[in-house]
Amino acid sequence: MSQPFYHLRPNKYVDRCLFVNVLERLNSQVKLQKHRYIGFGSYLFDDFKLLHDRLNIGTMISLESDSTIFKRAKFNAPYKCISVINQTSTDYISGDNWGEQNSIIWLDYVTPRALGQQFSDIATLSNTILPHDVLKVTFNANADTLGRAENGMDARLEKLRSRIGEHIPADATPNDCNKDKYPLLLLKCLQIMLSKNFTETKYDKRFVLPLFSTIYQDSQHLMLTFTCVILDSHDEEEKVKACFEDISYVNFKWDEPSLIKIPELTVKEMIEINKLLPGKDAEEQLLREFNFVFDDKAEEASSYISFYKYYPSFQSINF
Repeated sequence: MSQPFYHLRPNKYVDRCLFVNVLERLNSQVKLQKHRYIGFGSYLFDDFKLLHDRLNIGTMISLESDSTIFKRAKFNAPYKCISVINQTSTDYISGDNWGEQNSIIWLDYVTPRALGQQFSDIATLSNTILPHDVLKVTFNANADTLGRAENGMDARLEKLRSRIGEHIPADATPNDCNKDKYPLLLLKCLQIMLSKNFTETKYDKRFVLPLFSTIYQDSQHLMLTFTCVILDSHDEEEKVKACFEDISYVNFKWDEPSLIKIPELTVKEMIEINKLLPGKDAEEQLLREFNFVFDDKAEEASSYISFYKYYPSFQSINF
């Protein structure tokens, strides 16, 4: 699936910045420098560059299943420490690739019809993931991918059952498959699957500590992300939580994602809007003074106030 550049995807750009910010905070308690990073770099490698530059991670693996994009990715890899592997995430996860080295893993899924395989991959990964590993997953949470709304919510729920039936909560209703509730239903399904696979026993103390989740619009699709760290000590859990005391979007909850819904701004608009931030009456001011931007959309104004520090700013450079 062809992906546009990040300056055309400000919501995804902000989501990526939140992830890196969380890793930097986590690094004060769980040393991440010797972790390896596993992700889908495509041929741009934006997240790889950030994690190498900001956390000095020196072992990085980019998975690329498409043979043509694989060649382009090999050519564009910005650092020697990035290994581009022509393999699907399913094959890599199920292979003998793990050992004792800790990992930061971002499974940036985009294909909704492969949701069943994606859940299966995460379940397989949960058998080998180690304490202090960090896992981030991205899902396509566009409810229309389950079928057209006019065909009814019952049909959507049945489509979801055909993909991940065993993970759907018993109290799920067809109404959970509407546009607004479907991302929350996916989070519940993920919680059920991970909680089952990380049941603490006498011999295995590993458990999932959710850090944060987000919902954002990316092109024509609504996307859902979930980020967690694996721990094996509840004493350490309190120390990890202390790293994020002043970051509101890190709420350690499964079911309260942050909405990233910021408008596309000109440089002049961004400069003038930012002059009002932070401030206790900022939302009211934005809706009043920049109605031509926010159009009475309090949701967008609130989201921008939360994440304005991460809004992308690009400059033209002549090589």
